[in-house]
Amino acid sequence: MSNAPSRLSPGAPTLRPLGPESHAGADGTAGTDAITVLVVDDHPGFRRAIERALCRAPGLRLVGCARSGEEAIVMSARLEPRVVVMDLAMPGVSGVEATRRLMGLEVPPAVVALSGSRELMRDAIAAGACRALLKEGDLTELLTTIRLAAAR
Repeated sequence: MSNAPSRLSPGAPTLRPLGPESHAGADGTAGTDAITVLVVDDHPGFRRAIERALCRAPGLRLVGCARSGEEAIVMSARLEPRVVVMDLAMPGVSGVEATRRLMGLEVPPAVVALSGSRELMRDAIAAGACRALLKEGDLTELLTTIRLAAAR
């Protein structure tokens, strides 16, 4: 039985921090064929749960994690991820504002917005996010949504 949480809510203490071995999917995909993903969330447990799921998912490659909207903008410009998984409720630059700014990049990523608020999700779609999910959703649904966003 896996220790990985099946829900998006903050995970159990068995989650491990992002390490160098975490950058390839379960199939070892670390090349240009993998969908590159940047995760943005100010909650460490939630971020690690998503990191762990991404690192086990075939065809997905975690390229970085940001703790704020400001970091998301800087890291997206530098790393050019294909998909950004964006928490919407963060202090400072919100996920909605960060999404709006990401759309202005030379190579804008597909943004998958995560929130507990349907209103914020609507705002994120208006700002340019291509998909939005409730944080209470299933991790499998998130992985599927990331793949759909990358195919846009």
